[in-house]
Amino acid sequence: MTTTPNSPAEADPTSQADPTRRRVMKTAGVAGTVAVIGGSVAATSACSSDEEAEPTKDASLPTSDVPVGSGTVIEDTYVVTQPKDGEFFAFSSVCTHQGCQVTRVTEEAIICPCHSSHFSVTTGEVMSGPAEEPLAKYEVSESGGTLTVKGK
Repeated sequence: MTTTPNSPAEADPTSQADPTRRRVMKTAGVAGTVAVIGGSVAATSACSSDEEAEPTKDASLPTSDVPVGSGTVIEDTYVVTQPKDGEFFAFSSVCTHQGCQVTRVTEEAIICPCHSSHFSVTTGEVMSGPAEEPLAKYEVSESGGTLTVKGK
């Protein structure tokens, strides 16, 4: 049997260990894909809705901390709004889309900074998505210039 230099019988046994351009590119592609997927998982876990537990403790704040025509987030748990003077509403401060913390309240809406869902300042209902569920509503009472939000 005659062999040629390209036949497996005469191939250099160390050539398998030497990286070829194709092998390097394939490995880099796999590593890049793993990095992208890992980064995506880490980024979305910060907005995970798995941590949406109902708050059980009450929270209090002075009525003066809630501006008329706006609202405020307290203890990273509740958002309290005052659309009209002396009219207060309380909701969960956790967006129902992916669990991000709402941070901004305007005259018209409670706004999630992650994906721009807008919720009603009086009902917590979704005004624009991607959220599809309203913010959980909580009882809020005022006594002697202090607001108390009742946890569940």
